[in-house]
Amino acid sequence: MRKLKMHIALSLDGYAAAADGSFDWITYNAALEARSHALTADADTVVFGRVTYQGMQSYWPTVPDNPQSSPAEVRHARWLDRVTKVVVSRTLRQEETTWAGTLVLGDDFAARLDALKRQPGGDMVSFGSPSLVNACLAAGVVDELYVNLIPVILGVGQLLFRPQARKPLHLVEAAPMPGGVAALLYRPA
Repeated sequence: MRKLKMHIALSLDGYAAAADGSFDWITYNAALEARSHALTADADTVVFGRVTYQGMQSYWPTVPDNPQSSPAEVRHARWLDRVTKVVVSRTLRQEETTWAGTLVLGDDFAARLDALKRQPGGDMVSFGSPSLVNACLAAGVVDELYVNLIPVILGVGQLLFRPQARKPLHLVEAAPMPGGVAALLYRPA
């Protein structure tokens, strides 16, 4: 069965997004980039929440033709072009998507993600989308949760974890990374 691997950056005080939506608080370097790209090696599907999807849809298709794009960005853009893009949204409709290979899931997203996991193919990965991570954890469809714990206290923003039933997780890996980041891997206990 395919796995759903979700990846998120998290501040020390539990925020997955800054109040203004900026990403300048997230540490990202060559070691973290390599770790993120390793998640895509066996994946043929990427899963987004609506807000993250719309940001990605407006950016990544422009990367291959941008002479300022790095080779790693171009590789990632080409990977995104090839894979199935799943967007979980209660408001976005299939006919509103313009990125080829996009599938929109609505209120029944958990059952549909579970059905997708049972189909043949590579793993499914998700980067960002804090609301989606929270919803998928609550629904029990996450197989692996990758957390980059960033050494910053934001003080305000979007908390990753909202009130929900207790969800025990098992720490599989904790790796210190450059920039003071702790790269953590959890699986449901």
